[in-house]
Amino acid sequence: MYESGRRGGAGLRVFAVWIAAVALGALQCGCSGGKRETSPPSTSRPTKRAASPAAMEKIRAGVGEANLIVIVLDAARADHCGAYGYQRDTTPNIDALFAESIVFEQAYTQAPNTKASIASLFTSQSPTTHGVIGMTVALPPSTPTLPQVLSENGFRTVCLSANPFLSSEFGFERGFDEFQDVFREVNLPANELGSVPAELLGKAATSWFQEHAEERFFAYLHFLEPHDPYTPPEPFASRYRGNERLSKMMAAYDGNLAYVDSVVGEMLSALERLGLVDKSVIVLMSDHGEAFGEHGRLGHVDTIYEETAHIPLAIYLREACGVASGRRSGIISTIDLMPTLLDMFGIEPPPTMQGRSELGVLASEGAGQRRYAVARSRGRDKTGGLERPEEVIYALIAERYTLMLGNKGKRVELYDRERDPGEKDNIADESGKLVAELMRSFEEWAETQATRPVVLPGGEVRASQSPEVEMSDRTRDHLKALGYLK
Repeated sequence: MYESGRRGGAGLRVFAVWIAAVALGALQCGCSGGKRETSPPSTSRPTKRAASPAAMEKIRAGVGEANLIVIVLDAARADHCGAYGYQRDTTPNIDALFAESIVFEQAYTQAPNTKASIASLFTSQSPTTHGVIGMTVALPPSTPTLPQVLSENGFRTVCLSANPFLSSEFGFERGFDEFQDVFREVNLPANELGSVPAELLGKAATSWFQEHAEERFFAYLHFLEPHDPYTPPEPFASRYRGNERLSKMMAAYDGNLAYVDSVVGEMLSALERLGLVDKSVIVLMSDHGEAFGEHGRLGHVDTIYEETAHIPLAIYLREACGVASGRRSGIISTIDLMPTLLDMFGIEPPPTMQGRSELGVLASEGAGQRRYAVARSRGRDKTGGLERPEEVIYALIAERYTLMLGNKGKRVELYDRERDPGEKDNIADESGKLVAELMRSFEEWAETQATRPVVLPGGEVRASQSPEVEMSDRTRDHLKALGYLK
């Protein structure tokens, strides 16, 4: 088991409670008359000390020649991690790392599916621009990627992926010196396709770290767990119990999360023994969450409510960076990671990025640059063809409110996450001024995209710049086993 203690005493573990009301009052709500009319959001922020240029420069100097390790847990919900207040002890090792890191309380994915989400992470572009949306669409070959830029700046780059969507087949190998499609390399029987045990990836990663401990590297590790199928080994399979179908599914999911947490803990311990933890910047995150019927859906892909959009995210910095561990409450999006990391390492960013560096947020508790995040869910499709345009949903997620648009713009929902963290009470009809204000923000955002969102007049389903690929039988079989294809 991984134990923190390099900054705050041996065995330090912080289980900070996630309270929906931490969403700051950058957007204020008012009532008038007998029917509520929500006032437009204020663009002002709570006054906090902004990071000084000297503090940000200290981070850059402290990072120096550090390695970069990005660990992704597929479909891990933020609210099922101990660091975000979950009551079950699902993530003790991850919580220990988070206790020594900068934890982002309002981190949001760009899309509740792996391919689009990680394409956004690697390119710092929204799905509406990079276009990696359809089942058979690959990463645009002309767009600079995070591994490509790091490779060009002296990093040895490696990717180990257990997810068939994040594969060389779909162009994700670009920029990596080594790319291991772990799901493809494992000889699984037909009845176990789609299930790549975390320990296989963990052992492969540890072996790679041992061989390359003296080099400067960027390692991207994509675990499949806790993604369905929720079939962890014992003792995790029977650790939690449920009484009916959904609670049983959630118990199995939590067991899967606890399983991958144990593997991550072993890997972090190996990094510690190799002396690599304090020679590295470590990012631990999810690509999206998972739904258990909260809004009539199971899984992710076609739903973009809080349970699938809100992700765990923390960045561990070396002590030399001079930043104490802590929590940040402002909005941050997946597309902000690439510019933030490049800024941290002092690397010139490519002009194609749409995200913003939030290095100042790492340096202090001051407010970041982002006022809202925009996420896009897919229309359901299991044939490998085009998604259904009427089922595509966009969410504009501000610090307090979420505006959702679907059915080609005919469906409008508004939620006050401070009062209604479960997003059960749609207040759009009684909040016309706020809806209009957030719609203007969405329209402004849409003007920055390569493709007009399908929920706006004249919008399209996906960008045309993304190439189609012919999937191999092995990849298709894994995706069928995971329920993505028929």
